[in-house]
Amino acid sequence: MRNIIAVDIGNTETTVGIGSKDNWDSYRFTTRDTNTPDELLALFNSTFQIKSEVKKDIEGAIICSVVPQATNSFSEAIRKYLNLEPVIVGPGIKTGLKVNIDNPKELGPDRIANSVAGYLITETDTVVIDLGTATTFDVVSKNKEYLGGSIAPGIKISLDALTLKTASLKSVELDTPNKVIGKNTYEAIQSGLIMGHASMIDSMVEKIILEIDIEPKIILTGGLSKVVQPILNVNVEYIENLTLVGLEEIFKLNN
Repeated sequence: MRNIIAVDIGNTETTVGIGSKDNWDSYRFTTRDTNTPDELLALFNSTFQIKSEVKKDIEGAIICSVVPQATNSFSEAIRKYLNLEPVIVGPGIKTGLKVNIDNPKELGPDRIANSVAGYLITETDTVVIDLGTATTFDVVSKNKEYLGGSIAPGIKISLDALTLKTASLKSVELDTPNKVIGKNTYEAIQSGLIMGHASMIDSMVEKIILEIDIEPKIILTGGLSKVVQPILNVNVEYIENLTLVGLEEIFKLNN
């Protein structure tokens, strides 16, 4: 398969990747819904520096987004950049999964892409954990059925809330702590944020397994995965560009 451009627009960060399968050239940018299509076009040109002969090898583009205004701007930029109409992940698009929840239209496009990629990689019962602005859990059965999931505040949101709502607590670096019992306020906040989040993930996976009686594969993705993974008790596989893998599969299903 030729390369595609895959765009994952999150509330905090936007990931843009060019590639296919396991070969992705990807970049992360701060999400701004005020960027014009021309500003994004300049960003494409300066970041990827794609020459005309390389552009010919790009088969198409796909976007998943939780920020509608940014979706419109990226779509227009891709039209100008490649003269192609991007696929937009949303209601009615083919994903290869049966979505078994109360209202399938509520399921975020990034969670759809993650779930598609999770099953594509494992081909069995799978739990995908994405550590982004929110920490999300998505469960897919071996029968290619999306069963549902959970959404919790992400680590950065928790840190922002803690420092905003208290007078004396300051922000900390989001690094993996060496111990649970902090010897000062800085270490105590690090422990509560990172160790506490890891404990939440361990417990949630345990509860998911008990609730639906499966032994799933666990996939971890998202910006803070490398901070949390070393202190998890559950056995997980970290895949950096999981969402892009799912977007590529959805692109193929719709072309």
